[in-house]
Amino acid sequence: MKLFNYTNIDDAYNRIKDLVLKTPLISNENINNLTGAKVFFKFENLQWTGSFKLRGASNKISLLNKEQKNIGVVAFSSGNHAQAVSYASRLNNISATIVMPANAPFIKKNNTKKYGAKVILYDPQKEVREEIANNIAKKEGKILIKPYDDEDIIAGQGTAGKEIADELIKIDIIPDIYLCCCGGGGLIAGTSTYLKHKFPNIKSYSVEPEKFNDTQISLEKDKISSLIKEEHSICDALLAKKPGSITFPINKRTLNGGLTVSDIEVKKTIIKLAENLKIITEPGGAVAAAALLNNKIEIKNKIIVVMISGGNIDNKIFDEILNEK
Repeated sequence: MKLFNYTNIDDAYNRIKDLVLKTPLISNENINNLTGAKVFFKFENLQWTGSFKLRGASNKISLLNKEQKNIGVVAFSSGNHAQAVSYASRLNNISATIVMPANAPFIKKNNTKKYGAKVILYDPQKEVREEIANNIAKKEGKILIKPYDDEDIIAGQGTAGKEIADELIKIDIIPDIYLCCCGGGGLIAGTSTYLKHKFPNIKSYSVEPEKFNDTQISLEKDKISSLIKEEHSICDALLAKKPGSITFPINKRTLNGGLTVSDIEVKKTIIKLAENLKIITEPGGAVAAAALLNNKIEIKNKIIVVMISGGNIDNKIFDEILNEK
């Protein structure tokens, strides 16, 4: 079996390019002056459904055969993957069942239902979402669409990296550093693979909430490591306890290390992005920018690519963050 590589992503892009939005890659003079670097932000918060997750879901669902589409799909997610699978399923006239935590942000639960999926809520303190989804898949014969640990999902997410590379090559820019959020590791696995192919000297770093830094720890230990303590973070999209068994070997090949940010740093970054870039980001979508703006790595005089991965934040939480200022 061949190693996952850029060709997987090229194939995925050809499959889904008409199903997803080609999102902007934007540089901002205020941020450049503030950081002393040339920074390019990839606005996946503007993607249909409000996050990069639509790329992977669209690729996976596009690969299902007629019989599988007739049976339908099931997925588990805290919100962004849920919305993506629901939206992509509706486009393909497929029934979708989504297992979501009862405490998921209202906007994510509401949109998942709005796109047509049947939503099953579970108690994250007492139940395991993977078990619920697997049981539904076995009982009803539905196809399980995993949130990250699947090469087709990773390839779909990697199409954001292809768009970044194509755009930079067009304007003769060679990036030095790539910063990307990391939960289960699918987005960074796909995008870093493509960027490494096009820019062999680029240094890529995962960025995680400081209490959910399983990828950083795993990279340091050179093996998949699980978090044991029960913690909390505002970054609801990035709360994986351990890296994926498929994503981690890819990230081990492509990443130069892992960085972490605090919830306070993330909140300040959400405000700074709103003020300077005029965009709304969810906490998990802002962690890479938080690493940039809080000097987690030497960036002066460098060309930096920063992933803004999602913008699905409840109005109430956004208002609270603004009022904490």
